[in-house]
Amino acid sequence: MASLLLPRPGRAHTLGLSVAELTVAPGGRVDARLTFATAEPLAGAAPRLADSDLRAFVLDGVDVFADGTRCAPGWLGSSVTESDGLQLESSYDCPAGATTIAVTLYYLSALPRGHREVVRIIGPPGSNANVEAVLSGEQRALALKLPPPSPEVAERARKERLGRRLTWLSAAFAAAMAALFVWRWRATRRRDP
Repeated sequence: MASLLLPRPGRAHTLGLSVAELTVAPGGRVDARLTFATAEPLAGAAPRLADSDLRAFVLDGVDVFADGTRCAPGWLGSSVTESDGLQLESSYDCPAGATTIAVTLYYLSALPRGHREVVRIIGPPGSNANVEAVLSGEQRALALKLPPPSPEVAERARKERLGRRLTWLSAAFAAAMAALFVWRWRATRRRDP
């Protein structure tokens, strides 16, 4: 009975329970922060892992999708948390104006059976769209349905798509004009003795 009343050291992180938080930023970018406790296999092995190993763990083990299209991943780095845990950060370049953001954590299948992960997807500021679930190796995916973008955001996304198309069209036109110029220049040189 006395042992129940004695103070015990607190833990900021439950063993066997890691946390993944994905935040959707305006413009489509998704920032991810994965946190593992020190005693967990990945965090415990962190001192022996090179940055390239941690990078591969995240970029190969996490997929983020916007409306079914895979978002381009980017590694931001790793750090040690206040409670000696391991924090891994990455960013995903998703198209603006997506209505659904989904994540699949493939690495959960590689962690020990029974490992669980609290996963949160937080919508852009002002959207009040959030979803949270506890995932494991058997259930590795979570999706957030976003409210329709405001007319301003939809218009900006339309202009960005139009701008990309015009850039490609301009590049193709410039390449065709350069090829035509070179062809005419060579044809003129062959005629001149």
